[in-house]
Amino acid sequence: MKFVILSPEEFKQFTEVHGNNCYLQSVEIASLREKYGWKAHYVGVKKENNLIAASLLLARKRRLKQEFYAIRGPIVNFEDKELLTFFLTNIKKYVKKQGGYLLRIDPYVEAVSRDKDGNQIDGFDRRFTKDYLKESGFKEVPAKKMGDTVQAKFLYAIDLKDNLEDVLKDMDSKTRQMIRKNEKFGIVTRIGTKEDIALFADIMNDTSNRRHFQDRGLTFYEDMYDALCKENHIAFVFAEMDIDLALQKIEEERTSIDKACIERERKRQKGLCNEEKVKMKEKEEKEALERLAKREDELTSLSQKYGKRITLGGILYVFYGNEVASVFGGCYESLKEYQPFYTIHYEMIQYAINHHYERYNFYAIQNHIDKEDPQYGIYMFKRGFGGHVIELLGEFILPVNKPVYHLMNFFHKIKSR
Repeated sequence: MKFVILSPEEFKQFTEVHGNNCYLQSVEIASLREKYGWKAHYVGVKKENNLIAASLLLARKRRLKQEFYAIRGPIVNFEDKELLTFFLTNIKKYVKKQGGYLLRIDPYVEAVSRDKDGNQIDGFDRRFTKDYLKESGFKEVPAKKMGDTVQAKFLYAIDLKDNLEDVLKDMDSKTRQMIRKNEKFGIVTRIGTKEDIALFADIMNDTSNRRHFQDRGLTFYEDMYDALCKENHIAFVFAEMDIDLALQKIEEERTSIDKACIERERKRQKGLCNEEKVKMKEKEEKEALERLAKREDELTSLSQKYGKRITLGGILYVFYGNEVASVFGGCYESLKEYQPFYTIHYEMIQYAINHHYERYNFYAIQNHIDKEDPQYGIYMFKRGFGGHVIELLGEFILPVNKPVYHLMNFFHKIKSR
């Protein structure tokens, strides 16, 4: 085996054929990070002139020395101890030679099989890999909650089956009901263009103010789009309420009720109806017509306030490797009751199936499933679509220059105080 420095093109070719890879380990993200002060390094391992492992290393200077970060990497078979040890040993040497004092990794590797409730199930268990890392000098970063690590340790995803019907069967009844309800309200999706990035940034700003998190901002979303759009790795997907479509659906429902009334009256005149059942049906139809009238009034009011086509919210998607990932998303406070995410996710799950992706990734959830946690509702929303919890190996740091590492920690503690 030979440790090698790779060109961006060599690294890109390797990642494109490697099935289990995250978009964050890509030349596109490297170019994005370079705009924010990071420097990209590409390294790998070759055996008989074949590339068998690789990693993007991002470096950023902190005071006197550099911190290196293999974001969602390295890309290597973590079950091959010999290869892993060789690669990590040589990465450490490389980082030290480049003046680095710390190496941070957070591999995009599932640690253990879990179900939708986060319970361990029969399947794989790769947690032994952590022993390899510790033997190589790495320390695991404690992760009691999501914000303790740079990238989320727990995700939620659906392993896609051959057709949509199988996925629908795994969904909760409430989720299917909400998808149908949104259809009646004329909620549809639209793929945005570069000109819509400002709209997405506005949605995210509104959401961050409501949920109290720091938003990335317009410039970041523009830079991310520029980095990933050339090879169609990114899309802004918006949910919109089409008032005319919603009113059309109301008329279709009324027409259906009218036809049922006419047919029932025809049977009644021939003495073919059970009067008790007829009265129950007439009561149901009356209530349905009242609901339709109420919905019509609501739509008319919305139209007068916002117009015929109303943007409710949006999600930034990344398409990379074998998955479709929902990375950032938000909705307007004034319209959140229409819950546009049900429609967006449903449409994009269909897209993922039709384009033969293996996984639909809802992305981050909290590290512990707790009903008292403020983020529990987000987990339950994602759980409603079926799927399962993903636990990754976690985040690890390797002090390459221990004296400098301890000094930097000392400075960090002072700054924090």
